Amino acid sequence: MLSVEVKKHDQFTVEFKVGYSHADQQLPVSDFVMNTWVFLPDSLYINHKTYSKSDFYRDLRSYIRLITPVYHLSDLTQLSCQPFDMLVTSLHQYRQIASEQNSKDLEHQLKMLGNIVRSALRARCKALVLERDTERCMSMLRDTFHELQAIQGHLRELFSEKDNHLKNLNQMDAFQKTDAYLCAIIAHYMSGIQPKLKEHHYSRKQVIQNMYASYFRTEHAYQVNRDYLCASLRDKKRNQDFLKQILRLRRFVERDLYLTVRKKNNTFLAQQILFMVAAGMSMIFATIVSFSFQQTYGNFTRPLFIALVVSYMFKDRIKDFLRYWFANKLGSKYYDYRTKLDMRGKYIGQGKEGCDFVNEGRVPEAVKKVRLRGEEEPPDLAPESVLLYRRRMILFGRRMLQQSRYAFPGVNEIIRINLKDIVRRMDNPHVEVPVFQKQGDFQQVQVERLYHLVFVVQMNHQGQVYYKRYRLELNRRGVKQIREW
Repeated sequence: MLSVEVKKHDQFTVEFKVGYSHADQQLPVSDFVMNTWVFLPDSLYINHKTYSKSDFYRDLRSYIRLITPVYHLSDLTQLSCQPFDMLVTSLHQYRQIASEQNSKDLEHQLKMLGNIVRSALRARCKALVLERDTERCMSMLRDTFHELQAIQGHLRELFSEKDNHLKNLNQMDAFQKTDAYLCAIIAHYMSGIQPKLKEHHYSRKQVIQNMYASYFRTEHAYQVNRDYLCASLRDKKRNQDFLKQILRLRRFVERDLYLTVRKKNNTFLAQQILFMVAAGMSMIFATIVSFSFQQTYGNFTRPLFIALVVSYMFKDRIKDFLRYWFANKLGSKYYDYRTKLDMRGKYIGQGKEGCDFVNEGRVPEAVKKVRLRGEEEPPDLAPESVLLYRRRMILFGRRMLQQSRYAFPGVNEIIRINLKDIVRRMDNPHVEVPVFQKQGDFQQVQVERLYHLVFVVQMNHQGQVYYKRYRLELNRRGVKQIREW
């Protein structure tokens, strides 16, 4: 299965979260293809002459990470669930033999538990926001706090400071980092949905407030007792230190999900061969001209001299033309870069990517129909340039299963595209529009000017082809809105 989610990352960056999930984890190979057509207004003057491949890849950044195994928050309240069971097993092995391998495995299980709780909590928060029935929402919220208390209680009990096997060891530090990470993640997600819960269920506003207060008062006291950094309303330096700590904790816990990526040029050899062919063909032309004039006029004659100069001039131009023609043909049929994916030092898959500006005639009809969907008057659309970004991902499911006791469903790729180079070409973000007044004069009103960038994403997996369409509304001040339909 291939899935895409698009959101605004910051003022000038849009983020695509692409999920490559195995239909069957026992399949030896899973092949995914994603083609994205970007329709850019001609008024921005973004085309193959002004925006090269190197410009595009400079503005694009991607990360590849394993998809977190899916568990419900309620599943994690039992010590018998797989994440806690594997953590308890690793902890027992470490207590028996404090080897480096057992230490690494215990740290890995702690990180995996942190990632799984984060993923389960994120899904629960989405469900809470979407729940419109007040009674069911209150019950879900109450269960959420109880389940979080149970999960944190189990983890803290396992790594009690009374345990002499863990005192003054790296594993206690790993537990504290995971514990502090969970405290911060829970505060982040639960605080994010609190205003929406109060808005949607205004009649239970005080009940929601009381549940939050009961849980977070206890947690705040625990964090202070453990000397975990907490944010403050007025202490800027403390808040800066808190933010740095959160980023360090995220890198520590989520590091095991990120894959090692080795990227290299995918067309270097083919490109050099075609360039040699171009040089050879131009040399053949020059040689034929030279031999023909030499046989006709003889050696060391004025016509031969002129013919050699002219043939050299044409040889140079022919070589450059063929190099340009081959380069364009190569770019349209091959990918620009190839990446190898490693999991714990083992090769588990590869990705390929390429980008090209394409003529409107080369855009498939199905893509054109999706592009025009929802437009009020398609024939009146302004001229556009079309940029095609191609992505292919190949995963070896069985190899992934061999590298971990967790059955990872696939990988996520986070693709971020910075739009600053596009935004800087835009006109002023506001335009004055005259509004007639009854008194007989006009009053100028500031109207926000927006540009539209349309992304049509074609996804192909196991013969199934489906499309998604996104429209970015933006101006010189950045991305305003992303719409999907």
